[in-house]
Amino acid sequence: MVFFILLLTLIFGQLDGSVTLMSWNVNKVERTALVYMPEKYTSQKSPLVFVWHGHRGSSEKFIERCPIHKFWPEAIVVYPQGLNTITPYDKKGVYTGWQYSIGDYTDRDIVFFDEMYNHFTDHNLIDTTRVHCLGSSNGGSFTYILIQERPNIFASVVPAIASHIGSENHCNVSFSGIPILHITGKKERTFYKQKQLVEKIIEYRDSKRAGKWKGLTGAQYYPSRKGDLIWWVHDQGHSWRYADTRSSVKFFKAYPKK
Repeated sequence: MVFFILLLTLIFGQLDGSVTLMSWNVNKVERTALVYMPEKYTSQKSPLVFVWHGHRGSSEKFIERCPIHKFWPEAIVVYPQGLNTITPYDKKGVYTGWQYSIGDYTDRDIVFFDEMYNHFTDHNLIDTTRVHCLGSSNGGSFTYILIQERPNIFASVVPAIASHIGSENHCNVSFSGIPILHITGKKERTFYKQKQLVEKIIEYRDSKRAGKWKGLTGAQYYPSRKGDLIWWVHDQGHSWRYADTRSSVKFFKAYPKK
């Protein structure tokens, strides 16, 4: 794997670490990500979190809206940058994002993920029981793709405002027992599709509602031996809220891999 670090380094406030633009050569295409690396290392290896922006988004903009590293400075946090991508709502592929379905673009974004993940494992930097994934909108759909295609890697995931899982077949929605925090808004245009998806996961995992999760208003908790699910419904629409970031970190910390 060809890997190099560009000279640009962004320092964020009083954090004991830095965000650096990193680049990988993936199938002869340069792919980039903003990567937060903790400055102070302990004897324990770091958690690893991947954060996927939505269609039309960018890593630079989403790191401001979803600064996971500010709430979890001990973790390595990766904010990848998407490429121009054809989707049903961008048929010419004018805007950046992630493959809409499994197999699109010969799974170029899954291969990109593999390169990044292998870099951190090859350098013996991470705790493999604490690898997590978060995505908003198209990034949320890509999160569902990853836990289908790479089910043994993730401890827990947060797909937000996403109704598509990378295929039209929703018959098997176990997602390998990975704990899921699914976030959506009542004003989201795909709210009912997301509701149907979440209900299928609940049915497949044979779980029943057990009240609020961590006392969070609108967060319905569905425990299961097949993997816990938290469905957090808020009153807003198609957007990632700053409050979602803090709760996502709380969720990740609560669900390391068993």
